[in-house]
Amino acid sequence: MKTLIAAAAVLLATSALAAPKPDNALLKAATAEAPAVTGTLKSLVEVETGSGDAEGLETLGRYLEARFTQSGGSVSRVKPLPGTVGDIIVARWKGTGKGKLLLIAHMDTVYQRGALAKAPFKVVEGDTGPLAYGPGIADDKAGIAVILHTLPLLNARDYAELTVLINTDEERGSVGSGPIITEMAKGMSAVLSFEPTVHPEAMVNGTSGTNTVIVTIAGKSAHAGAAPETGINAMVEAAHVIAVTKDLDRGPGKRRFNWTVVNQDRGVRNIIPNNVTLIGDLRTSTLADVDQFRSELNERLKTPALAGAQVVAEVRVNRPPFDVSPASSALIEEAQAIYGTLGRRLPLMPRTGGGTDAGYAALAGVPVLEFLGLPGAGYHTTDAEYVHLESVPSRLYLAASLIRRLGR
Repeated sequence: MKTLIAAAAVLLATSALAAPKPDNALLKAATAEAPAVTGTLKSLVEVETGSGDAEGLETLGRYLEARFTQSGGSVSRVKPLPGTVGDIIVARWKGTGKGKLLLIAHMDTVYQRGALAKAPFKVVEGDTGPLAYGPGIADDKAGIAVILHTLPLLNARDYAELTVLINTDEERGSVGSGPIITEMAKGMSAVLSFEPTVHPEAMVNGTSGTNTVIVTIAGKSAHAGAAPETGINAMVEAAHVIAVTKDLDRGPGKRRFNWTVVNQDRGVRNIIPNNVTLIGDLRTSTLADVDQFRSELNERLKTPALAGAQVVAEVRVNRPPFDVSPASSALIEEAQAIYGTLGRRLPLMPRTGGGTDAGYAALAGVPVLEFLGLPGAGYHTTDAEYVHLESVPSRLYLAASLIRRLGR
């Protein structure tokens, strides 16, 4: 028995010696920096920056320029491709390390001006600690805040070059900034993307490609009361389109498809509508999935329900999917190991139905890590979007540790 006890004691002692330890100095600095994040979140949320809001995006762009300049960065504005509102803010720091890193986040939100008045910034006590609420706070103003407050934890030896890119059209598919992200990611040691994580915190095994499905329906107008039978009701045909395609959605973790918008040139009660446009949201895991969906959609719509109706379908690829490569998997393992030193877990969750700019970054052929923002919930819900402030010190520690390990 004494021998067994002694052996157990040696084993426990060996395990204790082998247990990973956090960088206490960095953890102390991250903990000291954390309270300031709440004030930054308030400043960011109280500038309304819905995609396409030129005034709000310009205001927040100037704010970010000032913050990055205060942190010693060389700041420039990059014009997006035509059709996108708001300049991309790019900040750069030169160091004495070895790695070149790109950090990305976005300043635009899904909320139109006026959302803040209905759901002002607030901090309330939740079951797991304080929660900060506000339109766009999780997606993705908290990601920007994490970047801003990670910068003071770094020094020149932590990287050879550190670049931060904040774009203005992520919620519209980054059609004006995606190719720029891909180009800037080329040659980087890694790209770190600061979209929100879930709660409990996790890493993600990939993000979905986002695509737009457009079906235009042409009918024939007629008087709705006197001679409706002489017309071709485009709205009735649109209902048929929806009915025969609704099962093209394959459910959680698979291909997602939903009709989300209905438009017509004019809507008058007593006129049989002669045109309707349906717009749908398609999420895919590969580009081949888009081709498969297009084929299935065309098959379903090849025979209109109403004689004489014309139905034309189009599938537009917006943002590419992000597939975790072996190099990206190594980054996930690194992040999990860093969090493990804090006694916290970062399990790997399946591909999310959301699309992110990680897909554009990955086209550069470099390692990409997603979900480095704050844990949150209620994205795209106006009055119920929030982040968990309890996690701020550990998220700052994680971001700074990753940059140090990759940059040194």
